[in-house]
Amino acid sequence: MLKLMIVDDEPVILSGIRDMVEQENTAFTKIVTACDAIEALEKIDYFHPDLIITDIQMPEMDGLEFIGRAKDKGAKRFIILTGYDVFEYARQALRLQVADYLLKPINERQLHELLKRMAIDVMAERSQTGESGGASREEQAEWLSEHVKMLKDYIAANYMKDISLTEAAAYLGLHPSYIGQLFKKETGESFVRCVNQIRIDKAKELLTSREKISLEKIAGCVGFENRRTFYKVFRKYTGQTPGQYRDSLPNHCIDKSENY
Repeated sequence: MLKLMIVDDEPVILSGIRDMVEQENTAFTKIVTACDAIEALEKIDYFHPDLIITDIQMPEMDGLEFIGRAKDKGAKRFIILTGYDVFEYARQALRLQVADYLLKPINERQLHELLKRMAIDVMAERSQTGESGGASREEQAEWLSEHVKMLKDYIAANYMKDISLTEAAAYLGLHPSYIGQLFKKETGESFVRCVNQIRIDKAKELLTSREKISLEKIAGCVGFENRRTFYKVFRKYTGQTPGQYRDSLPNHCIDKSENY
C-alpha cells in the first residue's frame, strides 16, 4: 500500500531494517533501499516514497543535506537513524521537521510502532487532501478503506464467537495497534464497540421473531458468554433490558417470566 525508502551505507543495517519491516506486515509493502544519499536522490525521482528512513552519517553527503535535497524533490516524511554519540546531530534533524528518530542498534519493536504511526498519518492525510499519487479520489478512498473493510467483514462473519482485535488482526496478517487505530480513525468507533453494536442489532432481530426464543439462547447466538453480560451490554446500547425491549414491541407473545 505505502512506499518506504531505506538509506544507509552499511549493508547489514540496510538489509536488517528491510527484513524487520517485511516480517511485520505493515502498510509499507513497497520497499526500496539505497546505499548512499546520491543513489537515494536518483531513486526518489521514480519511486516517490511515502516515508524515508535514513542514516545521518554517510559518505559524500550526510543525512541532513540529503533530507533537504529530498524535500526539494517532494519527499515529506523522514525517520533518521543515529548512534548515541551523535544525538545532538540528530536533534538538528528534528528541526528540519523530521518525523522521528531511531537509535542504533535499532529496537525492532520501536521501529514497528513508529512505522504503524507513520502509516496512519500518511493515509489520514491522503484521505483529507485527496492526494492519491495518480489515482482518482474514488480509487484512493477504496485503497484507504481496504483493511477497514476486511476487518468489518471479519466481524460480520464472526460476531457470534468470542473474538478479539488481536485475533482479528492475526487472521488478516496485520498488527492489532495498526488496524485498531486505522479502524477508529476511519469509522469513529473502536473495534469492541463495533462488535457489540452488531451483536445488539442481531439480538434485536431475534427478539422481534415470532418464535419463542429464550433470552439465554439469544445471548449465546449473538456472541455473549452469558445472559448477565448480554443484559448489561444491551442496556448500555439501547437504554433497555432485552426483556423490556421485547415487551415494547407490538403483539409480542413470549413468556414474560424471563423478561427482566
